Amino acid sequence: MSHPLLNVAALVVAGAIVFAITALARRRATKLADLDTAPWSATLSYVATAYGVLIGFSILLLFGQFADARHAVGDEATSVGTAFEQAALFPDSAPAVQTALVCYAEAAARYDWPAMRADGGAPEVDRAFANLVQSLGVDDAPSTGALHSATATNLASQVGAISTARETRLVAAEADMPLMMWGLLVGGGLFVLVLIFVVTSTATPRTQAGLVAAAGMFTIMMLLLVAALNSPFADGPGRISPRLITEAASTMRASPNATTIGRCPELGS
Repeated sequence: MSHPLLNVAALVVAGAIVFAITALARRRATKLADLDTAPWSATLSYVATAYGVLIGFSILLLFGQFADARHAVGDEATSVGTAFEQAALFPDSAPAVQTALVCYAEAAARYDWPAMRADGGAPEVDRAFANLVQSLGVDDAPSTGALHSATATNLASQVGAISTARETRLVAAEADMPLMMWGLLVGGGLFVLVLIFVVTSTATPRTQAGLVAAAGMFTIMMLLLVAALNSPFADGPGRISPRLITEAASTMRASPNATTIGRCPELGS
C-alpha cells in the first residue's frame, strides 16, 4: 500500500470521477425527474442495511484475524529473546543455540515477509528453524539438578512457541477472503450507488452528483479498509512489519549474555 496522502488523493480523484459520471448520467436520463421514488427508497433502505451488515461483519472478522497475526509476531519476538537468555545458562551449547536464534530472527525478518505477501513461508526460514532445533541437541555439561532440567525444558518450550507463532502468522497471511465475498462487497456497493442515484433524481443535478459521490467515496474507503485487513503483511502504513523481530535480533547481538555468534548460512554471512 502506498503513502497515506496518496491514498487520500486517490480517494478524492475517485469521488470526482463518480461526481462526473453521475452528472453525465443525470444529463442523459431526463425522465428520471418524473419517477416515483417511493418504491426505490424502500429498496435502498433494505439493500443499504444488508450491505452495511455484510461489510461490517467482514471488517469485524478480518480485524480479529489481523489482531491475531500482530500478536503472533509479538509472541514470536518475545519467545526468541527469552530462549536466547535461557540458552546462556548452558555454556557448552550456548554458542550454537544463540547463533541459531539470531540467524532465525534475521532470516524471518528478511525472507518471510516478502514470501508471505505471496501467501507462503520462506524456505530459508524453514532451514533456520531446523538448525535451531538441531542446535538443542548439542551436548552440554551433565545435569546439575532440578533447576538445570527445568531450564532445559523451558528452553525447549520457547522454541516450540516460536514455531507456533510463526505458523499462526503464516496461516494469517494465507487466509484470503473468498472471491464470492469480494463479488458481494463490490457488486453490493455499486448497486447501492445506483439506488442512491435513482432516489435522489428529484434533487438538483449538483446535489445529486454530490450525494452519490460522497456515498461512493465512503464505499471505496470501506473496501480499502477490507483490503488492508485482508493483507496484514503487505507493504504500507498500518500493516504488520517485522520490526519487533528485527529489534529482537539486534538486542540479542548486543546482549551481555551473548556468547560468540557464528555465521548464518541462510543469510549468506
